[in-house]
Amino acid sequence: ALGQTLQRLTGLFGSSANIWANTINAWQNNPQQHPEGSFLEERLELGKKVVSVHLSPVHNAGRFLGTVSVFRDITKEVEVDQIKSQFVSNVSHELRTPMTSIKGFADLLLMGVAGDIPEAQKSFLTKIKTNADRLSHLVDDLLNISRIDAGERLNLDLIDIGDVLNPVVVGLQNRVEHEGKPLDVTLEIEPQLAPLQVDTHKLTQILTNLTDNAFNYTYAGGKIAIKAWSEDDTVMISVADTGIGIPPQFRPRIWERFERYEDHALVMDVAGTGLGLPIVKQLVEMHHGEVWFESEQGKGTTFFVRLPFEQPAQEAIEY
Repeated sequence: ALGQTLQRLTGLFGSSANIWANTINAWQNNPQQHPEGSFLEERLELGKKVVSVHLSPVHNAGRFLGTVSVFRDITKEVEVDQIKSQFVSNVSHELRTPMTSIKGFADLLLMGVAGDIPEAQKSFLTKIKTNADRLSHLVDDLLNISRIDAGERLNLDLIDIGDVLNPVVVGLQNRVEHEGKPLDVTLEIEPQLAPLQVDTHKLTQILTNLTDNAFNYTYAGGKIAIKAWSEDDTVMISVADTGIGIPPQFRPRIWERFERYEDHALVMDVAGTGLGLPIVKQLVEMHHGEVWFESEQGKGTTFFVRLPFEQPAQEAIEY
C-alpha cells in the first residue's frame, strides 16, 4: 500500500501526478474525444517509492462510464535498474582508459614512430586498431545510455538549425572522402527557419547517429539527403538514403537496445552495437519530440525527427 490519499498524489508530487489528474478531468469533460483503447502511462515518485500508473477510460456499449487507474509499486525494479546502470557506467569508464592507450599506441606503430614494421605485422596492428575502435564505440554508446537512464540534464540553447546541420554534413562528407566511398550528400534547409531551443550536443548526436547509419547502409554511388523545414510549431528534420532499407520483420524491433538486423552482408561488414537508434529515440523524447521512419527494402530509408521550437518551461532546467 502507498499510504497516500488521492489529494496528496495529485497535489504534492510534480508534473506526472498533475498529468494523471488532468487527463481524468479531460476524459470526463470530453468523453467523445477519447475512444475505447485510449490510455495514459506515467511514473510517480512518492518519497522513497516509485509507482507506475496506467489510466484507461471505461466504456460500455459505446457509452463513457468513467476511468480506471491501476497503480503498481515499481520501487524495487527501479532500484535494480539503477544498480545495473551504475554498473554499466563504472565498467565503461574503467574500459575507456585502456582502450585509449591501445588505440593510441596502435596508431603510433602503424605510423612507423617506433620504426618500420613488416607488412604481416602491419596487418595484425590494423586488426587490433579496427577492433579497438569497435570496442571504443561500444563503450561510448554504453556511457550515453547510462547517462540518459540516470536522467541527464538538457543544456538548452537557442540555435540556428544550420549551426548543427552544417558541421554534421561536413563530417559526413569528410567520411565519404576519407573512406573512399562515393556518395551524393545534399543538405536543404528552409530559408529563414526560426531559431530552435535544444541541447546542441544532443541534437548533434541525434543527427550524427542517423547520418552514420545512412552512410553505413548505403552502397557506393548512392544518395543521402538531409532536409529541415518548419511544420506548425515544430521543426522537421529528415535523413533519407538510397540504401538497403529495413526488412518488414525487423521494423518492430528497430528501437530496442542491442538489436541489429544481421542477415545482410552490408550490415555484417559494419561494426555496430545496436544502440545508435535507441539513443536517438531517447534523446528526441527528452526534447518532447518524436522520431519515426519510412523504409522500402532494397530502395532506402528515411528517418524523420520532429522537435518543438521551444521546450516547456518546467523542463528547461532538467529532464
